[in-house]
Amino acid sequence: MSHDLVVRGGLVVDGSGAPPVRADVAIGDGTVVEIGAVDERGRQELDADGCVVTPGFVDPHTHLDAQLCWDPAATPTCLHGVTTVVLGICGFGIAPCPPGGGDYLLKSLEVVEEIPFASSSLGVPFTWESWPEFLDYLGRQSLGVNVAGMVPHSALRYAVMGDRAREGAADDDERAALAAELRRSLDAGALGFATSRGPNHRDAAGDPVPSRHADDAELEALVAECRGRPWQINVETKFTNDATALTAEVERYAAWTAAAGARLTWTPLFADPGNDVWRDVLTHNRALNERVEVAPQVIAQPVTATLRFDRASFARAVAGWETVMTEFLGLSHDDQLARTQDNEFRAALRAAPEDCTRMFAPCYSEWILSASPAHPEVLGQSLAALGAARGVAPTDALCDLLLGDDLGTELQLPVINRDRDASAALVTDDTTMLGLGDAGAHVTSVTNFTYPTDLLARLVRDEQRLTIEDAVARLTTRPARFFGIPGRGALRVGAAADVNVIDLDALAVGRLRSSPDLPGGAHRLYRDAAGYVAVIVNGRISVRDGVLTGDANGHTVRAI
Repeated sequence: MSHDLVVRGGLVVDGSGAPPVRADVAIGDGTVVEIGAVDERGRQELDADGCVVTPGFVDPHTHLDAQLCWDPAATPTCLHGVTTVVLGICGFGIAPCPPGGGDYLLKSLEVVEEIPFASSSLGVPFTWESWPEFLDYLGRQSLGVNVAGMVPHSALRYAVMGDRAREGAADDDERAALAAELRRSLDAGALGFATSRGPNHRDAAGDPVPSRHADDAELEALVAECRGRPWQINVETKFTNDATALTAEVERYAAWTAAAGARLTWTPLFADPGNDVWRDVLTHNRALNERVEVAPQVIAQPVTATLRFDRASFARAVAGWETVMTEFLGLSHDDQLARTQDNEFRAALRAAPEDCTRMFAPCYSEWILSASPAHPEVLGQSLAALGAARGVAPTDALCDLLLGDDLGTELQLPVINRDRDASAALVTDDTTMLGLGDAGAHVTSVTNFTYPTDLLARLVRDEQRLTIEDAVARLTTRPARFFGIPGRGALRVGAAADVNVIDLDALAVGRLRSSPDLPGGAHRLYRDAAGYVAVIVNGRISVRDGVLTGDANGHTVRAI
């Protein structure tokens, strides 16, 4: 009997950290059945000569909960080699949900995760109440990726406590009810529990999200339910630039984790120029791991924000632009258009010095055009490159675009995690975890879901900061093991046949563009990838040469 699919002659990097070996990979009934010299032919044959063959990537930090309801393919995440995603991160999600509670959850997602309510309200059906029912709903969709999930604390609290969830600490009975509902979801296959104390996390009314009302007694009780499982928290001290405060907060959570026999991952750990907090935190984390597993989530790319000029934005915060932009944003639309052609206005923008080490300072080589209605050909270019091509200063090129675009020009700016060397050091540490891609969230400002492609193309191929086997292990085996995702993350006989075939020389992140493909026609930022010859999910080719095949074979994955 022939195999369903044989991937021939690739360089197999199996996710274990072992050196690559040239081998064939045979697949049958959705699993890997043979690795080596495969004599038997396959019903399908895929030539992988000159390519790297890896397990499918596992993204441990997504906010695809809502998007999967209208886009079960999970684009464009699936185009970057990701075959398994984790939902419910930072305590945000759409299940559990009490009757009539959907609007509150979706409006909270709009404020916290920048998922437009106008779109999500059209695309999320809320045919479930409990978390297990939501996972069952997803299992009936034509998924392009495998889906596993954490139980999100804010949704859990709102489902159990109603509006009391937004008012303060739980009493003894409420705490017991929260623990019981979490236990029910864990028993049904949830991977673990996720929460947030992040000071920026507020709901649509401007109040702290429900998880931020929880006291230590509540959090510790919920962590206690996670024996043998992971839990995740978005930390309260993330923006303090105070290593002492951050490590003290994590130390407290680590003690609960050790007592529960659980595993802790926390977010975010960033590195910025002139700031050594990350170094102290990393040293502390290595010591913590001698007694309990704690994995801060990191990423090798800067995190971006959107700069626009037709509405309130942080344009007035750009160093050297404060005065002129404060005035500009207070003008009428017509007066703003006129001001873009004013010589004094242009001179003021040009006078601001570039400083790529400082947040919100001009750094035109890293300011990327993401929207220009009148000139779509410039999308993906840096402002510096556009100015050079036109023979003008970058800011003059910007002003010209603003006039032609009726102020609809948009730029993506790196604002956090801008120290490339330090972020590479974070990514290569043995106690951290690759994550922070935020797929499905921040749809008009962030494209860090591209991180697997960026890691392999830049840190492995171009800069050689990581070996291919180390990088692949960090994208596959490490998150799969930490989160307890069965059968995923390794290319071995008996494992699920989630496989990437990658032309490493051709690997690249696609050009940034704005796509009007959210429900109701709303826009989101979109970046595909080149170099993925095939992405195979449970034995079937879901992506071929960067294009969806329509053969969706993703599964919901439950902890065991």
